[in-house]
Order: sequence, then C-alpha cells, then structure tokens
Amino acid sequence: MNPKTAKTFVWAAVSSILLGMVVMSPAGGLFLYSIAALCAAVPTIFSTKGHRIAGGVLLAVSLALLAVTYPKYDAEMTSYRESVYKRSSERAKPAAPLQQERRQGEKR
Repeated sequence: MNPKTAKTFVWAAVSSILLGMVVMSPAGGLFLYSIAALCAAVPTIFSTKGHRIAGGVLLAVSLALLAVTYPKYDAEMTSYRESVYKRSSERAKPAAPLQQERRQGEKR
C-alpha cells in the first residue's frame, strides 16, 4: 500500500474518533466510531510496520468506544421507538361520533 494512502486512512480514523467524541448523540457517535474502525482496519491489514501499528491502536480504540457507546445507542433507540409507537397510536383513534353521523347523513 502507498504510504500516503495509509497515512490518510490513519488520519481519517483519528478524525472520526475525535468527531465521535464531540457528537452528543449516541447514534452519531456509533456511526463515526464504526467509520473510524473501517478506516483503521485498512492500514492495519495492508500497510507497512509503522502505519500498521498506528492502525491497530486506532482499531482497538474505535472498537472499545463502539462497545461503550452501543448500550447508550440501544437505550436511545428503544425510547425513540416507544415514543413513535405512542404518537402513532394516539393518531389512530377513530373519529368523533358527530363527524361520522354528519357524513352519513349528507346528501350529494
């Protein structure tokens, strides 16, 4: 692998990890940590010794952050699903009886 390409992947992984730490949403953090893991895996597998070590360290860090962030993400998505279900069940109530009677009695 070209050393410049490996260096770019390493810096992309570093950037993704830092952005994941800044983002307040667990879903956004999980996404950015997974991008960092993918970016770090490339130099870990295909690069020379120096970039391989840096990629391995970044891969381990991003996987650790993924493991820490997933329970928060799961809790956030569970509460989101419950709120959506609650809102959709409120909207699915039948129409008021007066409106139904008026519609049935209308002539065209």
